[in-house]
Amino acid sequence: MREALAKRLTYEEDRITDGLDIFFWIFNRKSGFVATHWHRAIEINYVIDGEVNVYVNGENHSLHTGDLFLVDSYVPHSVTSPYGNRAILIQIPYSLLKKYIPDFENLSFSIYTKTSNPIEQTKIMQFIETIKKMEILFEIRPKGGNLRFNSLVFELLYQLYHNFSSPLSESDLRKKQKNFERISLIMDYTNEHFMNPISLDEISSVACLQKEYFCHFFKNQMGLTYLDYLNELRLSHIKEDLSSTDMPVKDILEKNGFTNYKLFRRLFYNKLKTTPTQYRKNLSN
Repeated sequence: MREALAKRLTYEEDRITDGLDIFFWIFNRKSGFVATHWHRAIEINYVIDGEVNVYVNGENHSLHTGDLFLVDSYVPHSVTSPYGNRAILIQIPYSLLKKYIPDFENLSFSIYTKTSNPIEQTKIMQFIETIKKMEILFEIRPKGGNLRFNSLVFELLYQLYHNFSSPLSESDLRKKQKNFERISLIMDYTNEHFMNPISLDEISSVACLQKEYFCHFFKNQMGLTYLDYLNELRLSHIKEDLSSTDMPVKDILEKNGFTNYKLFRRLFYNKLKTTPTQYRKNLSN
């Protein structure tokens, strides 16, 4: 089932760090915002210092120093870090998961870090210790370090499979595939046309749904309204243009389909806790 999804849902391609079997990176962000998206990989965030907010299924998960968060494959999520952070991002690619976890397609993965169960707490601490060992090897890069690092990747996979997986029913898998196929049509269209006005009638027609049901369906699947998603997507492109060009802000907004400047400033501040001008100035510093 997941393999069928993988043929279509590639909004963030699987990434691999050179010499490793997974994507592993240590970020030092002044501030950041990633619009709602998904990927085939399982994603793990570990906060070394600072704060990261992960928005999943309509809930905001505020992560602080020492916190861990897992996002399962094909789960829509967004990330904000208005005040900056130092964090480890791990993405375990679909191909690796499918190769070494035989029933991967029939499992869901999650880590509930707020548990008071001492056995579960021990499992989580062991998982974090494995990530910390990977961090040391990644930064020091000793002779043969990639060999040891990739051995820890398999330790991480074992812990995920043994401690943090649960079976999905066949009906849940079928429903998930059907919903994601429809969502993918919506996101494909939006990614191609976000710079133009998109009405609810227009996008409902793309999804072959009545407008009222479309609004309910999209919010239920994505955790936010379609208009909020469209504005998030535009905002992410605007942020990139602010970082990579010297175009005036007004021209960047027009290029990316944002016509309401007051709304844009409010959304930008809500996500990044600064103004577009100050954001650009902070990057230059």
